[in-house]
Amino acid sequence: MFKRFNAWIPRIWDSPTALVGAILATVSGCTLVLVLAAEFASPTKNAYAAAALLLIVPLFFLLGLMLIPIGLWMRRRRRRKAGLEPRDRSGTAVLTMPVRKLALIGGLTFVNLLIIGMVGHTAMTYMDTPEFCGTACHSVMHPEYEAYLRSPHSRVSCVQCHIGPGASWAVKAKLDGARQLWHTVVGDYKRPIDAPVHTLRPSRDTCEQCHWPAKFHGSRVAHWMHYEADEANSQTVNVVVLKIGGENPTTGKYEGIHWHVSPKTQVRYEALDKKRELIGKVTVLEDGEAVREYLPTEEMRDKPVLETRVMDCVDCHNRPSHIFDGSPEIAFDWALTEGVLDASVPYLKKLGLPLLAREDRARDRASLEQAFRTELGAAYDEHHADAKPDGETLALAARGLATLYRRNVYPSMKIGWDEYPSHLGHRGEQADRRGCFRCHNETHATSEGEVLSQDCELCHQQLADEESLEDLEDSLRDVILGIR
Repeated sequence: MFKRFNAWIPRIWDSPTALVGAILATVSGCTLVLVLAAEFASPTKNAYAAAALLLIVPLFFLLGLMLIPIGLWMRRRRRRKAGLEPRDRSGTAVLTMPVRKLALIGGLTFVNLLIIGMVGHTAMTYMDTPEFCGTACHSVMHPEYEAYLRSPHSRVSCVQCHIGPGASWAVKAKLDGARQLWHTVVGDYKRPIDAPVHTLRPSRDTCEQCHWPAKFHGSRVAHWMHYEADEANSQTVNVVVLKIGGENPTTGKYEGIHWHVSPKTQVRYEALDKKRELIGKVTVLEDGEAVREYLPTEEMRDKPVLETRVMDCVDCHNRPSHIFDGSPEIAFDWALTEGVLDASVPYLKKLGLPLLAREDRARDRASLEQAFRTELGAAYDEHHADAKPDGETLALAARGLATLYRRNVYPSMKIGWDEYPSHLGHRGEQADRRGCFRCHNETHATSEGEVLSQDCELCHQQLADEESLEDLEDSLRDVILGIR
C-alpha cells in the first residue's frame, strides 16, 4: 500500500529545501483554506488578524511552493553529479517523470492556483474596505478613520472616493499604497498628514458617480446655533437661505453656488500654497475660451505658483468624509446644540472653552475626563463658586469636553484645532483666508476693475443674524425647530 502511494510522490524528503517548502506550503495552505471558510461563515472579523492572515500567510504559501521545485532541482543536480540519473545514448543525463507523478503535480498545481486565486481576490477585496484603510495602519490613519465613521459618507467605502472605477487608477493607488506602507513601517510618514491630497482623482470621476451637481436644487434653509460665554450660555441663531442652484429648468441657465458646473464653463485658479488657501490668478473660461481673468494684489503676484488647477467639488467640499470641528468655539456650539454638553449648566462655555482649547493633553479617556473635571471644578471655584454645579454634573460636563477633544486633537499625529478646516462657507478663526473668501476677497480684480465680490447675496440670503429663537417669526422658528 505504501509503495503504491510512494510511487505518486516525488522524493521531496531527499531534499531539505523541498521538504521545508512542502511543510510551509501545507501548513499555510491549510491555514488559508480555514481563513476562506471563516470569511464566508463569519459576518465580522478582526482587522489586524485579517491583515496578517490575508497578507502575510499567502507569502509563506508562495515561498513554500517556490522552494519545492528549487529543492527538487538541487536534488537532481546532486544525483546527476553522482551519476545516479539515467542517461541517453550520448551519455547526457535525462529527466524522467512517471505519468502518475505528472498527474499529481498537475492536480496540486490546479489546487494551488485555486487557493491563490481565492485568497488573492479575498485579500484585494479586504484591502478595499474602510476597516483595512483605517485600522491596518492604525497610528497613521486613526484620526481620519474616526472622522470618517461619524461623517455623512460613513457607508461609502474609501475606494469609491479615493480610487473610483477603472483598473488604471486601482493599479496606481496600490503602487502608491505600497510606497506609503514602506514609510509607515520605517516611521518617516508626515505628522500631520498633508491635506489636500494632491494626487486625488478629479471629482467628476468619483463624487459625480453618486452626486449630480448640475441638477437644480434651488434654495434651502440652513441654520447655525451660537452660544454666548455668559451665565445662561445664551443661545442665538443664524439663519440663511442658501442659493444652491444648478441648471434652472425654467431659464436653462446655471445659477447660484453651483453656477460653475455648467459643461460650458470652467474655472481655473493658481494655488500659491500647498493647502490651496492662497489663490493667485483666477480664470473663467466659456467653451474653452478665457472670458475673464481676476488677478490678485501685486504682493500676491510675486509668489511662486505651485499648481494651476481646474476648480471642482473638493475645492469647496474639501472635507466631505473626514470632518473636524475646526475650532473650539465651533465644537462647543455643536456640543451644546446636540446635547453633548448641557446648556443649562451656568457659565459652562465661559469656563470650559479655554480648557478645551489646549492641545497638549493625553487622549486616554479616563485620565482626560478626570483632568477636565478637576480643572473645570477649579475654574468654578476661582471665578463663579456660587454657581458651581454638583459632582455628577461636573463629571458629565468633563465627559462632554473629553469627547470634543478626542474628536479633534491627536497629539501623536500633531493634529490640533484648525489643522483641517472646511472650505464650505467662511466660518472659523481665519475666515478671511478660508472657504469662499480665498477667492471672493474683493482684491482679485480684472484689468477693467471688476472684482470677485464678497456680496453676501451672491450665495445666500440672511434671515437671522445672531438672533434668539424667541425673536424669530413663528413660521421661521417652527422651521428651525423642525430641522433640529
